[in-house]
Order: sequence, then structure tokens, then C-alpha cells
Amino acid sequence: MKVAIAVLCLMWLCSCESRTLGRCDVVRIFRQEGLDGFEGFSLGNYVCTAYWESRFKTQRVRSADTGKDYGIFQINSFKWCDDGTPGGKNECKVPCSDLLQDDLKASVECAKLIVKAQGLKSWDTWDSYCNGRKMERWVKGCEER
Repeated sequence: MKVAIAVLCLMWLCSCESRTLGRCDVVRIFRQEGLDGFEGFSLGNYVCTAYWESRFKTQRVRSADTGKDYGIFQINSFKWCDDGTPGGKNECKVPCSDLLQDDLKASVECAKLIVKAQGLKSWDTWDSYCNGRKMERWVKGCEER
């Protein structure tokens, strides 16, 4: 019985931890989801932004000035997703919890809407750490086979 309880506790602890994707996993998923060249930005720009926003942690949630920031792109709940934040707009038409999925589909689709509306400048980290820098390093060694 004690072993069963210990196993259940370990399983619960593992499910609570944020999953961190590898850089090449992020490159592969972003490429599959159509981010390479999206709105004129190279794939490296999106990988760089995701790294500086979340360190590739898919389930990262942080408090923000208004609402919370969710997922690999740290998308804000006040404007872009729904977590019950008072006055929230949910412009991506998605529950914020969907932005925490490891397949990144909802995160990428919402990020595309943000980039179409505001460009990558919507993310301060892109402007501070990615804009105007060489982006090849973010995809180097992750070529498709």
C-alpha cells in the first residue's frame, strides 16, 4: 500500500512540473505549424522570442500587470485568452489553459494572430534580445532530415 501511495505521489509531482522542450523540438514544431517566414519573420525570430519569454517551458504561467501570461510565448490573458480575468477580451478565442499544451498548436495560432495585429514587437523580449540580431543560431543544427 505504501508503495502504491508513493508511486501516485511521484506521478502527481511529475504532472505538476512544467515541461521544457528542447530547442530543436521547438524548431520542428514551429516549422510544422507554419511559423518559418510567417509575416516576413524568419523561424529563428519565433524560437528566440519563445526562449526569452519562457525558456521553452510549455506550462509556464506568470503574473502580469493585468491578468497572467501563459505558455511558451507568455500570451497575456487580458487581451488574448480567457482565464476569467475581469474585462478580458479573448481575441484568440481560446481558453488560456490551451496555451499550456505541449503540442503548441493553440500557442502558435494565437501568436500568429498577435503577429498579424502587432508584429513581433508585441513581445518586449523580441525587441530586447532578438530584433536586429543573427537568428540563424536559433535553428542551427536542427535541420530537417
